[in-house]
Amino acid sequence: MADTNPTQPRQRTLSVRRDQGLDDALAVLTSTGMNASDAVRLAVTFLAHGYSDMWAKGHYPKGVRPQHMALRVRPYDGPKFPDQRV
Repeated sequence: MADTNPTQPRQRTLSVRRDQGLDDALAVLTSTGMNASDAVRLAVTFLAHGYSDMWAKGHYPKGVRPQHMALRVRPYDGPKFPDQRV
């Protein structure tokens, strides 16, 4: 969503209550080398894009959360790692 008043300074921080589930999720994302702030920014942006796309395509009414969402990825095309199963 665009900033409705760009002349007002934007709040630069966001406070989020942490629990074990969030800490576990952050550990997964930060294991790629990004910091916690970048991980949260990526996760929120990614989910918001999914919601916006779903609403724009008419799959759900705007403002209604889906019960389930899925993620599709292309297979990794680099050198094979020992823990890679495909």
